[in-house]
Parts: sequence; structure tokens; C-alpha cells
Amino acid sequence: MPRGDPNGFLSHEMEGGVQRSRSRGERGGFWLVALLVTGQVATAAFGAEPLRINQQQLVGTHNSYHIAPDAFAMAMIAAAAGDEAKAIDYTRRPLSEQLEERGLRHFELDCYLDPEGRLFRSPLALTMAKVAAAEVPPFDPQGALAEPGIKVLHSPDVDFRTTCYTLREALAEVKAWSDAHPQHVPIFLLIELKSDSFTATQPLPWEGEAFASLHREIADVWPRERILTPADVQGEAATLRDAVAGKGWPAVDDHRGKVVFLLDNEGSDRDRYLEATDESRLLFVSVDREHPLAAWMKRNDPVGQEQEIRELVREGFLVRTRADAGTREARDNDTRRRDLAIATGAQLISTDYPEPDRRFSEYSVQLPPPATP
Repeated sequence: MPRGDPNGFLSHEMEGGVQRSRSRGERGGFWLVALLVTGQVATAAFGAEPLRINQQQLVGTHNSYHIAPDAFAMAMIAAAAGDEAKAIDYTRRPLSEQLEERGLRHFELDCYLDPEGRLFRSPLALTMAKVAAAEVPPFDPQGALAEPGIKVLHSPDVDFRTTCYTLREALAEVKAWSDAHPQHVPIFLLIELKSDSFTATQPLPWEGEAFASLHREIADVWPRERILTPADVQGEAATLRDAVAGKGWPAVDDHRGKVVFLLDNEGSDRDRYLEATDESRLLFVSVDREHPLAAWMKRNDPVGQEQEIRELVREGFLVRTRADAGTREARDNDTRRRDLAIATGAQLISTDYPEPDRRFSEYSVQLPPPATP
């Protein structure tokens, strides 16, 4: 059986031109398809069964907007938090390049409230660099952080550099690429709502009206008909869980050119989001497998959660896991976690290394090429 195909049936198709390989296996009377082409997936069917969204395996990036701190800020972080500086020493391409050049189809955005604007305009490390007359790269040259709206960054004051300063900017960049490639498979956007900080700048809490502002900013960029929502997946089923359990998510071909929003938060942040929204909510939430809203789950540790991930995939749920964390795998050129993440069948494989960082090693995360028949 090919690696990464825990359910016994492997099929590959590219968006332009087709290549296939298959090995048989059966679960519950129909054939499960695991796609192992990095985001460039097209229709594959066995008999009358269409390819479903949860029958893909896609590589994407963790903290997809992130730019490593400049040397001055990195020295501040190292002095205060030691090895934490190593954990954030990675830089992303712009989202459009990740989509076009790397074939990635899921991303993670850390979002901070800033309804009045300017909350994150003057990071502490940047101010201190100016006082010390240290040379640092330009920051927010167009003044995007001065405007009201949700901001995208990792941590205020020290780890603040980003390829997209605002949520609207990030969404618009993805939509522009989508407009130019209307036959793409659904793109997944993980939204992490950030409100905790140990820095001088104190973020605002996500509660009440804040969730409505999140929905508004999404809807201002993405029209409703191009967002696959929980209500769309639930359809006529009694619950969202009933719609996906066993059968799985809807067919890929029915939702090309769309985006899917996933709430990365769990616990109280997720619960407040559910309390503040209704059946028209735009984001899927990560909940227990028996919850009525169960459709996708975040299981970031493929080593400790391997068996659970395999079970969730078999049951039709969508799972996101991480192939690496904290730059450790790249520094050690350690592929064990990566290989296990792929082998579990988790559909969304998140990494800091869609391409190698050769300061460290040749480590990267790319799905295996199609096996020959």
C-alpha cells in the first residue's frame, strides 16, 4: 500500500493533465480516495462516487503571513526568552506566491482586533531600534496599521513583521488569485483570534460585536456564494455532524473556486464565537467528534494523536495536523513527524517548510509523488 494511504485506495490527478495510481481497499461499501498531490487536485472518481473534499490531502503553511523578526528585535527576544527566538526564525512568501509557485491550498492567519486603528502602529522593538539608531527594514510603509480593522501579525511589539498587515489585505490577495484560477479546489483559511500578549501593547478581547466585525470583513471581500459555510455542508441533514460522519464532506467539483474558513481557536474563544453567531456563521469550529457541529478537528500532534487522527479521517471528518513545530525538525533534518503526519491521512498538513531553509537543512514538506500503476 502506498505511504500516506491508510485506507487502501490511492488516486492522483493534476489540475492540468492527469496522472493516476490506484490500490484497492473498501470501507463501508464505497471507495475512499486519498489525494497526495500538493494542492493541485482535480476530479477523481471510482464508479459513481465523486471525489469529496475530505478525500484530499493538502499541504499548507503555519502562520502563513509571518516574516522573521529583524536582527534588533530578534536580539531582544533572545535576551528575554532564550530559545524562543529560534522558534520564530522563519519567513513566508506572499500568499499569492504560496498559492501559485508552491501549490499550497491552506493558510493560517493570526487576527487582532483594532477597531479604531493605530493599536499596532508603533511596536516597542521598532521604537527602541530608532532610539539606538539601529538599521532595521521598513515597517508598514503604506500606513495600513493606522486604519481601523482587523490586523494580521504574530505578536505585538516584538514579532510583528508580516506579508499582509490587515485581514482585508490577506483576503483580497487570496481572492485575486482565486479570480484568476476559478477551477481551483477549495482553499482553506484558518483564522486564529488573538487577544493574549505578554508585551506592552495589550490586544482587545474577542467577544460580542467583535465576531460580527469578523464576518463583515470576510463578506466585504468574499461574496457569500464563494464561501463554503457550515450551513452549506449541513444541507438537509439534522446536524452538521450527521452530514459529514461516514459520508464525508461534499464533492470537490461542486465547490471549485471557493474558500472555507476554519476557526483555529478552541475553548472559551470558540465558545464565545458560537454564542455570538447563529446558523449563518461563516467559520467551521473544531469541536469534539460527538458535537452536532463536528466537521473538522485540529489535531496538531501526529505523534501523540496518530490513532485518533486515523479514526477521525475514517469517520469522514476533516483533520488539520502539523508536520513540524518551532523549527526543530528543520534544524535537525528530522522527517519522522512529517512522515507520520502524512501517513495518518490528515487532510490538512501544516508546515513552516513548504521549501527547505538551507541555513538549517534540506528538510521540507511535500507530498509523495504519484506511484506508478
